Amino acid sequence: MNSIPDLFGSLYFAALDDQKFNDLIALAETTLVGEDGHVEEFEVLRRECERHIAQAEKLMRSLGSGPQEVPGRPVFDVTSGGRIEEPNQVARELFDLRGGERLEHLIDDPETATLLCRFASGQVEHAPVLRLPGKDTAKPLVLIVETADGDGRARVAGMDVLWHEAAERAMRVLYGLTVSEAEVLGLMTIGHAPADVADLRGRSVETVRQQIRSILLKLEVNGTQDAVHLARAVAVSSSSARQIKPSGPAEGSLVLSDGRVLDYAEQGAADGEAVIFLHGCLGGRRLPGGAATALEREGLRLIAPARPWHGQSAGCASLLEQPGAYAEDLLALADHLGLETFSVLAFDVGAIYALCAAERLEGRLTSLLCAAAQPPVFSLRDFASAPQQQRIFATLARVSPPLLRYLSVLGDRKLKKEGRSAFAETVLGGSRADLAACKDPEILDLMWTGHHFHVEKGSDGFINDCRLIASNWIGKVAPLKVPLRFVHGTEDVSIQAKRITALAQTFQAEVSWVPGAGHLLPFSHWNAVLPFLKPS
Repeated sequence: MNSIPDLFGSLYFAALDDQKFNDLIALAETTLVGEDGHVEEFEVLRRECERHIAQAEKLMRSLGSGPQEVPGRPVFDVTSGGRIEEPNQVARELFDLRGGERLEHLIDDPETATLLCRFASGQVEHAPVLRLPGKDTAKPLVLIVETADGDGRARVAGMDVLWHEAAERAMRVLYGLTVSEAEVLGLMTIGHAPADVADLRGRSVETVRQQIRSILLKLEVNGTQDAVHLARAVAVSSSSARQIKPSGPAEGSLVLSDGRVLDYAEQGAADGEAVIFLHGCLGGRRLPGGAATALEREGLRLIAPARPWHGQSAGCASLLEQPGAYAEDLLALADHLGLETFSVLAFDVGAIYALCAAERLEGRLTSLLCAAAQPPVFSLRDFASAPQQQRIFATLARVSPPLLRYLSVLGDRKLKKEGRSAFAETVLGGSRADLAACKDPEILDLMWTGHHFHVEKGSDGFINDCRLIASNWIGKVAPLKVPLRFVHGTEDVSIQAKRITALAQTFQAEVSWVPGAGHLLPFSHWNAVLPFLKPS
């Protein structure tokens, strides 16, 4: 029984024949640089590819969104023939399961195994409950049959979510457990007896028993069994990632003159000098906690509007052709917040909006700092060094909008299916500096929750950003009359150094290089960016 999220991942990779896709990109390059002899061949191949994805989209719509697995639960299928198939990572690690194993080899009760097989084949009405021993504790864990389809398979899942780091943090916050007590409770929750806990933690049994007594008092329960039940409930409730709104300056929104909603958030000093932060197409709109502290210390108020189609901000079709019109939104935001003047920090595609809008902000805009800016595109070869995922989406924006939309929707579902741990490698694979940055849990969390922010209202924000990134937008920028600086990482493989240098020369602006930084510059090396924002 393939779960529908798994199927979306498969469709993503099977969207196109690899060779045809590569041919399409190669032919697109020749047509974009004016080699007309290949135009007809390119159009034939593009139409063929788009017919292919039209059929796949029809299938995708017919499937719907499907059920989502709860993170941290063991899940696997059992066939009517008694074989285990498609165990997820939790099941593989917890029970040492491998696809193709026979169920009766894992449990001591052959009657239960037979009954489950009969349920999978539709011969009986009620499914049995499974009790499988964990490979580390040998204590049986309870699993239930959640679904059975018509082709002889049953989906088996754990009743509880395994103990995890977020559950440990939740127990400390909710019940005042110490770090040590939370670790002890976690070990008990996954089946370890007090003596086992003592051995694992290098403590005496009496020390562990004292900690257990303290845990019971703090949880206000009568025994260890009640404590474990409560802990398992917390593990379930804390298993889904949430983006926590930080304390301090509030989030807000305003209704623009045309009826659209503009959503914004703030960091730093509530009464500080205003800096409007124009986010990119990854990472969201919040900087790390250390940056927020530094902003407050330096007297800077960072105001981050969600650009159209991102977060809760409404889309604006005219911006696709006239990104400079975004100035009207920024002026409305400044008026709403009572800002006479402000500077702008722009990241990634946000720099395109900032540069195009700068002339219309004259008199209010005091300076513009572009971090890891996206230069105009003159050739598909400009993407040659970018990570594969980024290169494909930027290229498709020039080659085939239908393909771009299809892979954007599937790509989003694939990312959400694979989860936080796989996000960096999928999106940033090939960029050593950015992968290294994402080893910091806070930065990885900003990237992960940022992705959800970017697609909060669907994939249009990402799709339209790709279209703008892949365009030659430089002709839409008027001569600038405000101080302009670019800051860029020396290890940014998404944007080659020569491209950012050429862009800066267009405006006779200076480039400040940050050694070792990749494209995630304002997140990973914020301490090298913020000094350029210090109040005058």
